[in-house]
Amino acid sequence: MGAGLKASGNVMYIPTNKDEFLDLPDQAIFETRDMLSAIESEGEECELGDHVGVFEALETVLVGLHADMRDNRYAFDGQPLPDRDLLTRFRSQISSADVLETLNKVQRNGF
Repeated sequence: MGAGLKASGNVMYIPTNKDEFLDLPDQAIFETRDMLSAIESEGEECELGDHVGVFEALETVLVGLHADMRDNRYAFDGQPLPDRDLLTRFRSQISSADVLETLNKVQRNGF
């Protein structure tokens, strides 16, 4: 694994190659879908219920990113991924926040 990154008390690694990088959106997709299931099951009682559309959009972005990476259509362009506002506003509720932060760091800086 690559150099360690301290994130929210957990040691998070920075991927050093495409295969490690490809695993990150996969993790984030799984965790985002898990969060959407929790929102759906808790209904109006869920603090994030009003923002379900944003999380659905995040899932779409992550699925597209993963497909582009898998099919070699992805290019590092230094621009932040479209999840930044969501991550800033709801970091403590997003179980994949560290993964999304790592994706953005590699997106900006490369391996």
